Amino acid sequence: MILQVMRVRSAQRVAEDVRRACRVAGGPVAVERAVVGPLRAAVPFDAWCVLTVDPATVMTTGGFHEEGLPAEHLGHLAEIEARGSDALALADLARGRGNAATLNGATGGRPERSERYRDILVPSGLAYEMRLLFRSGRAVWGAMVAFRGSDVADFSPAEIALAGQATTGVADIMRREMVLAEITHRPMPDGPGLVLVSGDLERVSCTEAAEQLLAEIDDGLDPRSGLPFSVVVLARRVLASGPVRSRLRTRRGRWLTLHADRTADQASIIVEPTRPVEVAAIVADAYGLTRRERTVVRLLACGHSRHEIARGLAVSPHTVDDHIKHVYAKLGARSRAELTYRLFFDQYVPRIQDQVPLGRTGWFLD
Repeated sequence: MILQVMRVRSAQRVAEDVRRACRVAGGPVAVERAVVGPLRAAVPFDAWCVLTVDPATVMTTGGFHEEGLPAEHLGHLAEIEARGSDALALADLARGRGNAATLNGATGGRPERSERYRDILVPSGLAYEMRLLFRSGRAVWGAMVAFRGSDVADFSPAEIALAGQATTGVADIMRREMVLAEITHRPMPDGPGLVLVSGDLERVSCTEAAEQLLAEIDDGLDPRSGLPFSVVVLARRVLASGPVRSRLRTRRGRWLTLHADRTADQASIIVEPTRPVEVAAIVADAYGLTRRERTVVRLLACGHSRHEIARGLAVSPHTVDDHIKHVYAKLGARSRAELTYRLFFDQYVPRIQDQVPLGRTGWFLD
């Protein structure tokens, strides 16, 4: 009982250290990197990398790899991850309830069954791997992979549990950073760009707009194609299984939407800035607004008074006040103007008022 209490307190202390480190980091990748110091002090490891993840597809959208596996193995690792069939794939871990697991545990103590273990870890001089998700609710926004060499023991159940417990708030801090960066973004190309990737994952062509957009992705570059690893993973996915759509974040905080399809033996990838309607939904979700709170925010942004909102929703003004109080607290806003600025764009509210329908890309059909 005493040992259990000590472990809980230890996890709480590490969690406090993690939150403290993350809060002074700027940008989601920097937030993830800030986890390493305090977590490593409690759960030692020899190498590590962090990934940002599109919660809609559980595909990687960026990250930091310089302290992880050798660069010469990253291309093959991206290929293995894209197939999603190896042990402890991110998508499989995301479908479970836990936030942390080891390769040894996922293979029943037989890591040699994993292609990643045979082809990547062993040649890199590593023996053990732990994967850690940064999850908010059921949505996964990032991940960390920690490695140990063969001269030490594997991650213990207590260490796995501590890592999962101590990092439960990281995803929320990442999401806030994404929101703040989106609000203060600088102009980028408004039009789409096009990238063509061959069947053997070589870059065939890339328009100037695509070059400019992809240069903003916070990710390492595949040495063969010169494209971000996350784009190479997307190309491999579409070549193997057909059309796919994903979102990537840039260093400057903007979102890009990638529409990938297969044409003959090539992958065709359209890259464009994410539309305001998509971003507005991301922003609202990032702050954890309930459906009713989103309705109240929309009505506030449209200029309705608390009494008008109360009549429209068939609730009391006091109930509306409670909703507004919760919204302000979640967003850190102090006024209606600040709230509107944070959540909505000038293209968003007018189209909602006109009930313009959405097309397949998620943008209004006007």
